[in-house]
Amino acid sequence: MRFMQYVITSTLPKEFAGRTKSLLNRTKNLNEKANIPYTIISTNYNPNYNEVYDHYYKSGYISKEVKLMNVYDYLSKRTYMKDSVAHEKNEFGLMKFEMKKDEIYRYFDNGKYVLYKNYENPNNQLKFIDVMDTGNRKRKSRKEFNHNGICHKEIIYTQGTTNILEEIFYDEDGIAYLNKTYNGSKENKLIRIYYFNSNEVMHFDNEKVFFSYCLSKIIEKDSTVICDARLLDRPLIELKVPNVKKIFVFHNSHLNANDVLDVKLSYQYIIDNYDLLDYIVVLTEQQKEDLRNLIDVEKKVKVIPHSIKLNNIKDVKNNTENKLVSVGRLVEHKQIDHLIEAYQLNRDKLIDFTIEIYGTGDQKQKLEQLINHYQLQEKIMLMGSTNEPEKVFSTAKASFLVSKFEGFGLVIMESINSGCPVVAYDIKYGPRDLISPEINGLVIEQDNIQALSDAMVQVVNMDFKEVTPDNRFSDEHFIDNWSFLDPKKKSNFFSKI
Repeated sequence: MRFMQYVITSTLPKEFAGRTKSLLNRTKNLNEKANIPYTIISTNYNPNYNEVYDHYYKSGYISKEVKLMNVYDYLSKRTYMKDSVAHEKNEFGLMKFEMKKDEIYRYFDNGKYVLYKNYENPNNQLKFIDVMDTGNRKRKSRKEFNHNGICHKEIIYTQGTTNILEEIFYDEDGIAYLNKTYNGSKENKLIRIYYFNSNEVMHFDNEKVFFSYCLSKIIEKDSTVICDARLLDRPLIELKVPNVKKIFVFHNSHLNANDVLDVKLSYQYIIDNYDLLDYIVVLTEQQKEDLRNLIDVEKKVKVIPHSIKLNNIKDVKNNTENKLVSVGRLVEHKQIDHLIEAYQLNRDKLIDFTIEIYGTGDQKQKLEQLINHYQLQEKIMLMGSTNEPEKVFSTAKASFLVSKFEGFGLVIMESINSGCPVVAYDIKYGPRDLISPEINGLVIEQDNIQALSDAMVQVVNMDFKEVTPDNRFSDEHFIDNWSFLDPKKKSNFFSKI
């Protein structure tokens, strides 16, 4: 009898970064090479998840054999098979004013503004309808529609405000199956959830209790569950399903700073309830050592780094250009501004090199202003996002990681696997495990911009003979590391390697 394995995560975005990328890669490897049946369960609300699933399968991010589920789809029995519904833009008895051609309209009843329609879904499908309160020009309620034109949710607002009072969720037949009630303040604080199950109304005080209930209905006894999101630690710990093995993967640092006793609030619950779980999986030996100050790491903590399909170094790095690169989100903790400051300090020595920065995020404008301030527009470019980081790395002299913290630094491994050496701050966690100094990169003092600038000069003048990842990061070693998932340790775990 095969055992079932689940992955639970908060969200599965169509465009994703490190955590989701590693989750999908792990699932694909273990499904294809270890022949383990998998179901990935997400807990956020997305009425168009079928499009995300199609994208994952067509792009090869996961195997066709891997099942994808969402708790809201499960409760509503959503099939995504219903015929599309077309919504007329005219409203009987109302006068229409077009605000944006074919997309946004206002409607008037004998001069009173009563309705607002938005058609900005794909194919100009109706996205939402607002019913207006004529006394204050605020919306009283909003009906939202999925990409097939089916109403999936209605929002009720506190009178005279845009504060949410209730959210009512509908199945594909228009029958309500869930109600989320809020306190009516501008914080939109959730105070209770009602689930309408046949003739029964069930009540939940918060989302974590609600998620635990949902998981209890989906997850089978005698199965294994891997949790990739701290939001779901408590729901999984409190899951009342017999004989479930509970595994928690740390994708980021559990610490607020370098103090090994200063634990982030989001990780505190799992530390406090260590006796109730089966395993914690961390990505680096350094993080395991830091956890030693808090829990008994020898019993339940396993170090399993991310893996990558190792390239043949002869097949990559054949057209290096005079450029340095960075790949990652443009957010505060990535500290991309350090690269600009460092380049400026040694701009005369780096005059023949440019920096290409790939990624998107809320720091873009700040970075543009800093580039303009130093008049480096021709030397440092913000390139936007990329779906092909390997191509970016393969043509660069070196890549950089200057974050405040990382869980592993997957881009370090991707860069080295493309023959591109990496300069990284000595942060928790990743650089010490992945970089062999002066062999495949450099590790420098954290937040030392002068040292970073000097490393830029050093790396452009160095000849790295053979930049490759260590074999312990291969897919084969990865599968071997996860072999503890098989409770019987049968040889068929490796049948497809």
